[in-house]
Amino acid sequence: MKRYSVIAFNHHSTGIKNLDELFAAEDVLTERLHIIKKELNADGFMYLATCNRMEFFFSSSAVITKSEISKLLHILHPEWKTQRIEKFSQSALLYNSEEAVKHVFQVASSLDSLVVGEREIITQVRSAYEWSQKQGLTDDFIRLLMRKTIETAKKVYTDTKIAEKPVSVMSLACRKLQEWHVGSDSRVLMIGAGQTADVLVKYLNKHGFTKFAVFNRTLKHAKELAAKYNIEAYSLNEIETYSEGFDVLITCVKSSKPFINKVLFEKLRKGEKGIKTIVDLGLPFNVDKKVLTLDNIQYVTTASVEAIAKENMEGRKSEMMAANTIINAAIEEYYKDLQSRKIERAMREVPQQVHKLREQAITSVFSKEINTLSPDSKEVLEKVVDYLEKKYISIPMQLAKDILLNPEIYK
Repeated sequence: MKRYSVIAFNHHSTGIKNLDELFAAEDVLTERLHIIKKELNADGFMYLATCNRMEFFFSSSAVITKSEISKLLHILHPEWKTQRIEKFSQSALLYNSEEAVKHVFQVASSLDSLVVGEREIITQVRSAYEWSQKQGLTDDFIRLLMRKTIETAKKVYTDTKIAEKPVSVMSLACRKLQEWHVGSDSRVLMIGAGQTADVLVKYLNKHGFTKFAVFNRTLKHAKELAAKYNIEAYSLNEIETYSEGFDVLITCVKSSKPFINKVLFEKLRKGEKGIKTIVDLGLPFNVDKKVLTLDNIQYVTTASVEAIAKENMEGRKSEMMAANTIINAAIEEYYKDLQSRKIERAMREVPQQVHKLREQAITSVFSKEINTLSPDSKEVLEKVVDYLEKKYISIPMQLAKDILLNPEIYK
């Protein structure tokens, strides 16, 4: 496990209000992540970004040190000055070896989430891995880690009550809409057509909301969501000319900077004086903070549910202990998995070498003797040699695993 490291910026260490500064623009993100991987000498690398964390997972023969956090930030944001880099470097969390693996398991199991027990994080971790893999950042050790991570998180959700009466940032946002008595006849303007948007539309539709307009960068995805609920779909570019007005604005897209500014907001509001409700679940934030100071605005953001999240955590402490027991056991299992993997890699040439010896014995060393045998005898000999070859391959590998994983037996 020594090859794993994690650099984390999250709601605990950095604070949600500061996290939005960390996000790099999408058009430069992949290139900069590749530079980070190279400059920090990583064999494998994975990038995870959610509304309350940004984390970098490393697989490397070299240990990641605190001094390399500044290097990472400088690559991610070359425009930043030294003082700003130092500020965020100090808020970073660094995990190495077993602590790194434990942290990843806890993240996917929602023990480290803003809202403990929310299930969305397991999908976010899986999606982050798939995206990182597609960008050519991951390696086999990251793949193995993610496989065990997802397996462990599923066990936590199944064998504990950590997610009983599911609570998430989205469900807390919906709770606020209920508290504000937002009517089901409200016009809902939804920006984003991903999983979060789907969950919110489904929830609101179930509670009688039918007037939706969904905007998304990729019109195809907006149409797919619209078709499920018989609502309107638009390209995000069309939002500048949208003239139907709204009562509830919900945003849930990735953007390195807010794109709903005061000018656009007032254009969408069309001079209407009634109360407008904003739900900003964007990554990091989609609505300019200046918009939230306007008259007749009520809003909920990821940051504004922190108090409720703390209450939620208090009620789940016993389940967190049970979850950590599962995670600790999973770490032990994963250690053995990695050891077995090392043996397999070290001994992967054994089958070829054994097969080479077999061929040499048949075609050279004992060729004369074999040629004197009858066809039936040759067939039997072939079966015997095949059997021995398979056993000679499996026995030493299994013995090596037993010695490594159960050394007390061979003392």
